[in-house]
Amino acid sequence: MMKKQQKNKKDRVLPEEKDSTIMTPKVTHKAFKKKTSNQKAKEEYEKVQAERARQREEAEKRRQAREEAQKLYKQKKMETYKILSKKTKRGQPNLNLQMEYLLQKIQQQS
Repeated sequence: MMKKQQKNKKDRVLPEEKDSTIMTPKVTHKAFKKKTSNQKAKEEYEKVQAERARQREEAEKRRQAREEAQKLYKQKKMETYKILSKKTKRGQPNLNLQMEYLLQKIQQQS
C-alpha cells in the first residue's frame, strides 16, 4: 500500500511543474562543442576568398565602365574630326560644315 501511495505522489505532478518541464528544451552537447583549429582556418580561408572574389568583380566592373566611356569618347571625337576635316574640291576647309558643327554644339549646351 505504501508503494502505491508513493507511486501516486510521483505520478501526480502539479500543473506548474508540468509547464516548466515542457518549456525547457534539451540542449545537446554538440551545440556547445568548440570548433577545431582546422575548422577555424577553413572558415577564415573561405571568408578571405569571398572577399577577394568580391573585389575582383568590382574591379572588373570599373574596368568595363572605363573602357565603355573611352570607346564613346573616341567615337564622338572621330565623328567631330571627320566633320571638321572635310575639304572642298580645291583642298580648302569646308566652312559650311564647321559652322553647322559649332551651331549644334551651342544648341546642345543650352
